[in-house]
Amino acid sequence: MGGIKRKRHSALIATLALAVMAGCTNAGENAQPSSSPAAAGASASASQPNQQAEKEPVTLKLTSDNALFMSTLAPGAQSDPVMEEIRKKTGVTLELDTQTDDKKFNLMLAGGDLPDIIVLQNSPKYLKQIIEGNQVIPLDDLIAEHGQSILKESPSKIEISKKFFSNGTGKLYAIPGIASQKGPQYKYANHTYNIRWDYYKELGFPAVNNLDDFLNLLAEMQQKHPKNEQGQPVYGMAPLFDWGLVPYEMFDRLFGRINKNNMFVYLEPGTFKPAGGILDPNVAYWDGTKFYRKANEMGLLDPDSFTQKYENFTEKVKAGRVLLSPWSWAGVDEANAALAQEDPLKGWEPLPVPSGQTVYLGEFGTNGFSNRLIMISKNSKHPERAMELIDYLQSLEGSRLIQNGIQGKDWDIADGKPQWKQQTLDARKSDPNFAQTTGIGLYWNLAGFVDNYPDPEYGIPINFTNTADIWKTQMTDLDKDYSEHYGVSYPGELVEKRVQAGEIKTIYYDMDNELGTDASMPDDIKRIETKVTDYLVRMAPKLIYAANGEEYDSIQATMMDELKKMDAQRAIDYWMTNMTKASETYAGLQK
Repeated sequence: MGGIKRKRHSALIATLALAVMAGCTNAGENAQPSSSPAAAGASASASQPNQQAEKEPVTLKLTSDNALFMSTLAPGAQSDPVMEEIRKKTGVTLELDTQTDDKKFNLMLAGGDLPDIIVLQNSPKYLKQIIEGNQVIPLDDLIAEHGQSILKESPSKIEISKKFFSNGTGKLYAIPGIASQKGPQYKYANHTYNIRWDYYKELGFPAVNNLDDFLNLLAEMQQKHPKNEQGQPVYGMAPLFDWGLVPYEMFDRLFGRINKNNMFVYLEPGTFKPAGGILDPNVAYWDGTKFYRKANEMGLLDPDSFTQKYENFTEKVKAGRVLLSPWSWAGVDEANAALAQEDPLKGWEPLPVPSGQTVYLGEFGTNGFSNRLIMISKNSKHPERAMELIDYLQSLEGSRLIQNGIQGKDWDIADGKPQWKQQTLDARKSDPNFAQTTGIGLYWNLAGFVDNYPDPEYGIPINFTNTADIWKTQMTDLDKDYSEHYGVSYPGELVEKRVQAGEIKTIYYDMDNELGTDASMPDDIKRIETKVTDYLVRMAPKLIYAANGEEYDSIQATMMDELKKMDAQRAIDYWMTNMTKASETYAGLQK
């Protein structure tokens, strides 16, 4: 959201500053850099955790209502260097519940068994219940005594949380995490067509002007490489249908639409005003099922697609058993590191999207994310220590640690700017298990600031490697081959040049648009949405396995009738109203 003017909340910020931080200077999210950049870690945000480390060690447990960690982590305390540093700074050993899902969270919620700290991702579903059921505690008094970093560095998060995430009580129950801003990307390799670049090169770089061309490309690749080195069959794609409606998201994002609310409506980029809904035959779910039906008809669809889990999919990517991954973090980065050991020019790159399509940048929120609300359970025996831990994780210092590793070991100050050490950069390029080995980037979901959020201490992104200068020096041989083919200095520059030329556009979602949504969805709308979503997920195999287009059309027509009987239009109308209100609230925040 760089460049957007934000409403100033000076009265509340001043009140917080006077009441809680008397004598403190340099307050607020827009604080000026220190006169001594080398003093990072010596600021007020760092002093409190250092004092905490002298306290009696405690163990706290953290869970979420859905998966927080895409990498395979064993549950419990982690032993990587970053988590060890967090323990040293705070005196807290953090045990992670890494096997989380909605069902498990519901059981804990119903039984009153939530652990010390909760990261709530589905706030519309749970926020009202969790607050009214006294499952979490208000943080107003705790943050005044044990949350100096948040008060100093993120005052607007506190105001927004009290207004939008308190269930109308005006109290502070949650800290929105992972504040971020959009900016240039090294590859733009998520929500797109990641393919084997060496296979594409082998075919002579055939033109891809639409989805049918892309399917034909995958068919040619599969024909050339029907089995991997272990003799296992190779498929064009293996969508993660286990993730409900997620496999259809890209079919909005590629065509200038922001999909929200389980496909009930999509939003227009920029204004985030709602438009077409699930009863429109040309939205993501229908476009996606048509695409996957064609893929299946062409023999490109992995027959395990409807039964596999995320771990199965990533293993297939790494084993060379699938030719498309929409996300670089879903096995692609690890596969590239392993393939580079075999041949530096083997691996995955993002196929440039056809002219007229859009590149989805992701979700960003200067004031944090409504789907990363960090809360303290009423069951915690150490709420003060939980608040101190949250304060550190949400601080600039803690975020630097989570994103970049340990100062002096993984990075340090050079010429007044923080820079990763060469051995750290080299390890990231060569070690397929870099995140698990070092802990760097592994816990980004727990940080207060991530990725391109501007670090006020140094004037660069909080992830110190998110700069073109670093990217140009850290390209792999594969990245260089890709960049040379397209005449750019690093892979992501291709997207930026094509945007400037008007060939394609970029779109993104601003999480501040969530602030105006109705956090207390009416029960009847919940029932309709659940019924419709379950129906769409259940019927997807019938659509995708339809023998031909005529059978697909027949099934679709029957489904449209059933969706109307389920009152889908009523839910669509609700979301149209709700998201219109949200877009108006969002527009007001930009003034």
